[in-house]
Amino acid sequence: MADFLLRDIDERVAERIKEIARQKGWPLNDVMLMLLKQALGIIEPEPAPVPGDIARLTGAWNDDEARAFEEAMAAMSNLPDDAPSYLVEEDRRKNDRRKTESGG
Repeated sequence: MADFLLRDIDERVAERIKEIARQKGWPLNDVMLMLLKQALGIIEPEPAPVPGDIARLTGAWNDDEARAFEEAMAAMSNLPDDAPSYLVEEDRRKNDRRKTESGG
């Protein structure tokens, strides 16, 4: 394989390459190789995102990840309430006051 050295890369181009690398979690070299291949027609460009597809903004979980998250959340709901007692007492007083004021 050949090696090339690029010089005088426009700042906007460099920043965009870095941004793509961050988004994909790829090394800069891999991003630059992919972009060159796309520009030369060797590989197809990535399809444009589907409008309204929020996964492109936030990422998406596969089934195993979603299941693990649901299990973790279920485990959290079984934990005792660890709010300080003064906050629990304050909330109870507020609720009692509301009931009294509403006639309930």
